[in-house]
Amino acid sequence: MSKIFKRESLQSKGRKLKVDNNRKRNIIVNFRMSPEEKSLLEEKIALSGLNKQDYMIQMSINHSVEVFGNIRVFDELKTKLKMLEEYFKNVNLDCDMDENKFELLAYILEMFETVNRNKNDSTYSNR
Repeated sequence: MSKIFKRESLQSKGRKLKVDNNRKRNIIVNFRMSPEEKSLLEEKIALSGLNKQDYMIQMSINHSVEVFGNIRVFDELKTKLKMLEEYFKNVNLDCDMDENKFELLAYILEMFETVNRNKNDSTYSNR
């Protein structure tokens, strides 16, 4: 009685994983939301006319996010800027450069521009 009885059909069946070798998008991103947030998100997706995947990708990449500076944010900015500095020092200008590096640099510059704009804004100094 050391073995537990299982039907033959259950022993041979297992969860088959998809092979993602030939897929363009083979990375899965998950996050949690409240039921109210999910409902609002689904309404916005329906209004957009896009499928859920395309909507999430577009919003994640192109939508602005308000970031408040703290030590963690500035440490991450410092790390990313050092990484970009090394990349641009070592890149060969004759070959194709990584477009993601340019997007990351543009995002960082946009963050600094926003901080500078808020610093010069009179409402920012009254907080």
